[in-house]
Amino acid sequence: MKQLISTLFLFLLSGCQIDPYTHAPTWTGTDWYDAGIQDAISGYAVKDNETLADNFNDPDVDRTKYLKGFAEGQRKICQQDFVYARGLAGKTFPQSCDTVENVDQLHNAWQKGANEGSASIRLN
Repeated sequence: MKQLISTLFLFLLSGCQIDPYTHAPTWTGTDWYDAGIQDAISGYAVKDNETLADNFNDPDVDRTKYLKGFAEGQRKICQQDFVYARGLAGKTFPQSCDTVENVDQLHNAWQKGANEGSASIRLN
């Protein structure tokens, strides 16, 4: 009986061994397109290659993909309704929209939202 329990205990212990490399992440490189989208949506201006390399710890910056992603992010964020809502919420005008064609209209929409937002704060 002692021998059976000892054997079962050994089997139980050997089954609990964890391979430390089983769950190690694999490095696939930076998705520069996604990085560009995220920067634009976050309201950042276009970053230079040195800053991108430092931020992502990846010296192989694909500038073309980054700029394509940034343009896609601008398309999503640089809309009058969106910048109006940012102004209403008291957020700053996104720098990523400074280079689009209709920047004056966007800035006016943002300013209108900022004015309405600050007026509603005073009323409360």
